Amino acid sequence: MWKIKSLSWSKINSFENFRSQFIKTYFEEAPFFETKEIVFWKVLWTIIEERSFDGDDIIKALSKDRNWEYEALEDYKEKQYRNIVNMVSDDTDFCEKLMDWQFDLYTTYEQRLQQFIDWISCLGFIDNSPDIVNDWLHSFREFKTWKTAWTQERADNHWQLYFYAMLIEEQSGFIPQKAYLDWIVTANDEQWNIIPTWEIQTFIVKIDPKRVEAMKKKVPKIFKEMNEAYETWLKSKWWEDDLDMDKYEEYAWLESSRKNIEIRQKELKKEIDEDMKKNNVTTFKKEWIWNFFYMMRKKWSYTDDIKTKEDEVKEKQKIQMQEVEKLKKDYEENHDPNISYSLSFRLWW
Repeated sequence: MWKIKSLSWSKINSFENFRSQFIKTYFEEAPFFETKEIVFWKVLWTIIEERSFDGDDIIKALSKDRNWEYEALEDYKEKQYRNIVNMVSDDTDFCEKLMDWQFDLYTTYEQRLQQFIDWISCLGFIDNSPDIVNDWLHSFREFKTWKTAWTQERADNHWQLYFYAMLIEEQSGFIPQKAYLDWIVTANDEQWNIIPTWEIQTFIVKIDPKRVEAMKKKVPKIFKEMNEAYETWLKSKWWEDDLDMDKYEEYAWLESSRKNIEIRQKELKKEIDEDMKKNNVTTFKKEWIWNFFYMMRKKWSYTDDIKTKEDEVKEKQKIQMQEVEKLKKDYEENHDPNISYSLSFRLWW
C-alpha cells in the first residue's frame, strides 16, 4: 500500500531528520506542528512577499492557501501573527535593511514546479525566482532564518537547492547555473521570543550537475523507503482495532481546548486588570457566580545582616544536600530500582 504518493523537499527533510514528526504528519495525519520558528518565518516571509508591514495586509495574506482561497484565522493565531508583525515593524533599522535587500530579489515568489522523476511526482515551491514566462529559471533564491549559522560550505551542501535544480532541469532541459541562499539572521530576546537582527547574509551556490544527477537517483530510493516505513508502521498498529478511539480523541481534544482556554484567560485577565485600575475599582462581583478582587501581598526589604545570615544557612543546607545526593548515587549504583508506570500524554498541536 502506497501512503506517500508524491515527494517534496519538506517531506524528504522531515523523513531524514525528524522521523517521529514525519510519522505523525504523514502517517497519522495529525495537524502540521508549527514551532515558534515556523510561525515567525511565515510572518516574515509574508512581509517580504507583500512588501508591507501593515498588520491587516499580512493577516489577509496569511489567511489564504496555495489555491488562493481565504479562510478566517483562529483568534489566537491572528494575535500571534500580529504580535510578530508589530515587533518586526518596530525595528526601524531592520525594516530599512529588509526593504533595501528586497530590491535585489526577483519578481516571482513561491514559483510552483511539479515534475515526474522516475514516475514519481515531485513538487517544489521556490521562494524567489525570475519571471518564468519572460526569463527562464537560470537562477533562484531560497530564504532561511533562525540563529543556526549558515556558512558557504553548508550552503554548498544544502540538498534542497539541488532538488529544485532537478525540477528546473526536468521542466526546461537546462540546469540553473547558480542559486542564492539568503540567511535572515535571528536571535532570542530575554523572554526567548524570536527577534530579527540587522543582519542578512547571502551565499552564492554554483549548481553542480553531478549533485543534480545524484538527487535524481535519490528520489526513487527515498520514495521506496518512505512507503516501506509506512508498511512497518501499519504492522505495529494492529492492536488499535481493539481500542475505543473516541475516548482517546476526546481526551486530546479536551487537552487542546484547555490550553486555548488558558491562553484566552491570561489575555482577558490582563484586560480586566487594566479596566479595573483605570476606573479605580478594587472589587467587582456577580453574586454567587464570580468575583474579581485584588489580593494584597506584603514584601519586606531585609537588612544586610539578615540576608547574610540567610545565605549562610542556605550554604550549609546546600552542603548537607550534596552529601545526601552522594549517598543516594552510591546506593543507586549497587542496587536495582523499583519500577512502576504511570500513564502520560503529549499533545502535538
